[in-house]
Amino acid sequence: MTYPEMRHPSNRTPPTWDGTPPDASPPPVPPRAPAPRSGYIAAHWKGELSLAESYWFNGVLLGLAMVILESALLAWMKDSHPSLTSVLVIAASYGVARLIVSVWQVVGILRSAALSGSRWAVVVNILMVLAILAALGRLPTQWHSLQGLAQGAAEQRRLSHFKIGLDPSGDAILAQGTIGVDYAKGIAEAFTAHPGIHRLVLDSLGGDVDNGMQLRDFLVAHPDISVEVDHFCASACTLAYIGGAQRLVSVNATLGFHQMHSMIDTRLSADYTESKQDAFKSLLVSRGASADFIRLAFAKQGNDVYAPNADALFANHIITGLRVDGRVVSADQWRTEQFLYAYDRNASTKRMGDALTLIRTQMPQIYDAWIQRNLRIQQEPGRQQRLTDYNTALWHTLHAARNAAMRTSTSDHVRDFAVARRDMLLHMRKRLSANACGRYLSGLPFDARDENDAIYRANSESYVDLLTGNDPSRTMTIDWMLGARELAQVRRSVGQSVSSQPAGDIYAVTCQQQIALLDGLLGLPGAGSDMALRTLFTQGQ
Repeated sequence: MTYPEMRHPSNRTPPTWDGTPPDASPPPVPPRAPAPRSGYIAAHWKGELSLAESYWFNGVLLGLAMVILESALLAWMKDSHPSLTSVLVIAASYGVARLIVSVWQVVGILRSAALSGSRWAVVVNILMVLAILAALGRLPTQWHSLQGLAQGAAEQRRLSHFKIGLDPSGDAILAQGTIGVDYAKGIAEAFTAHPGIHRLVLDSLGGDVDNGMQLRDFLVAHPDISVEVDHFCASACTLAYIGGAQRLVSVNATLGFHQMHSMIDTRLSADYTESKQDAFKSLLVSRGASADFIRLAFAKQGNDVYAPNADALFANHIITGLRVDGRVVSADQWRTEQFLYAYDRNASTKRMGDALTLIRTQMPQIYDAWIQRNLRIQQEPGRQQRLTDYNTALWHTLHAARNAAMRTSTSDHVRDFAVARRDMLLHMRKRLSANACGRYLSGLPFDARDENDAIYRANSESYVDLLTGNDPSRTMTIDWMLGARELAQVRRSVGQSVSSQPAGDIYAVTCQQQIALLDGLLGLPGAGSDMALRTLFTQGQ
């Protein structure tokens, strides 16, 4: 019998030939090709890197690398002293680059955290939010710093008003004007263009500290170049000046020191300026400046400067020589010339300086005694007392020179000196009073009113004329006994005639007697007059 064919449900798998159940799994699907990975920078940006790699390598380590780069840039700027314009460009460029890197770091780390499913993702997200808030908090300060840097760069460019070239003599490089951008570079190029010149003359009110430091470094590297100031050198100019191995200053020039100040109103710039000032102090110490000098040098602020005299500049080794009338004198030479120069530099006292010059030539012992006395007076504390003592030392010196000249001057010069002295006393009596004349003769203060210069010039001229005709090597026969006899006789006569007049003022009487005495001695005949005048002037009258 036949059986109808059995149909299996369509949802069932037909049995296999050996009765085992067939494999119910679907046929294997061919594996998909892996998605191509982006480049490293793009992979981080898309979050394709692991969270650990994104955070620790691209976040922490790269951040440390940026900090190291910042420190290296700051160190380079401190050593190379670039212009503020260059610093502004570097800071702005670095700021933009740092912003781009920071955005790349944070976005990549956040995306990696979101895709990682790691339990550390929440912690990393919190750290990134804090980093973003910190960066936003720094933006105002950084923007203020850039603004200050831009203002400082503009100020530095404003200071760049200088002229560098050959001085009129053609034997020096002359740098005039404020110290600004490329000041030191311009001077270096000038010496390169004139290799036979080894002298730099500075004339500057100061300016940019960095360029001053650059010039100082250049001078240290070229000890064969002498640096000189013939007019004014202040602030950053003095910083450059002390770099020279040979440092000269004109006797009429001024070196001015004061505190450094920052062109940029930021803490970083203020700290930088302070570090430069500390470096300047160290340089002064290395030259031999005292602590007291440095204290005074940096006590002044703003446009006020400390302008030490030549003695202080020599004593603190700021200068190595002083140019006086075309000559370069040392510290020891200046000690003996400074007082004479004080007379020579003023038109109203120049003739007295001429008289002192003659004394130095003819009577060196008297001149040296004057110098030594003035050096002692120089150490006295009170200015007014010093002026009084300087004046006393001068007249002691003149009287000593007059005493010596009475032994070697010709009769004509002795007589001319007596006439000049009498005429001066007559002038004082007429224009001032007999009392003023007598007080002058007694060595006492008197009111010279507007006649002081005239009296001073008359005295100066009389001593110049006397010493011009003097020859210390001249041998003369002087009859001192005759002179004393004639002088005594004329004095008795004057005493009788003048004292018989009404006299309530002893100083007025002194004046009248001295004028009468000189008239009487000048009226004596022949050798008697000459010997009596010599005797009078060797007695200190």
